[in-house]
Amino acid sequence: MKKLLPVFFILVVIFNFAGCSKVATNNAQVSSETYTVSKNESTDEHNKTQTDSTKEGIPVKKIVNMNITVGNTIFTATLEDNETTKAFVKQLPLTLDMSELNGNEKYNYLSSNLSADKASSPGKINEGDLMLYGNNCLVLFYKTFNTSYSYVKLGHIDNTTDFNKAVGSGSVKVTFSISE
Repeated sequence: MKKLLPVFFILVVIFNFAGCSKVATNNAQVSSETYTVSKNESTDEHNKTQTDSTKEGIPVKKIVNMNITVGNTIFTATLEDNETTKAFVKQLPLTLDMSELNGNEKYNYLSSNLSADKASSPGKINEGDLMLYGNNCLVLFYKTFNTSYSYVKLGHIDNTTDFNKAVGSGSVKVTFSISE
């Protein structure tokens, strides 16, 4: 009987650690979820989830949407959750004359530096990507292509239908603002 007691104790310890591992895995999955939170609909399901998750100490990201207005057309973009994007959002609303470059992008050098995140090469740029090149060059891409250049991604236009047509060739006036 005395020999079974240590074996039983070891099995209990092993099962406890296995259970803790499963809880840690579930918490990691919950904390990586992203929720859109509506300002005006405090009773919607996402707000309940955010409130419940916040009470449990689990960080929840809020997706911020931005309007990108080209001429009379408004495109909605979803912003990235990084420090550079937060610095950009503080400057909004912002209307810029964006210049043409390489037949695939519009750019403008901002009056202040934004970069707080390390730039990296995405390998592929997609139509509708909003990026920062260097510390202050805002770039809005209207064609998809491969690249070796490094950027900090700020966001992406959700639906790029007619975006290429809207920006056209040459310089274009673009207004960036937060969606309500």
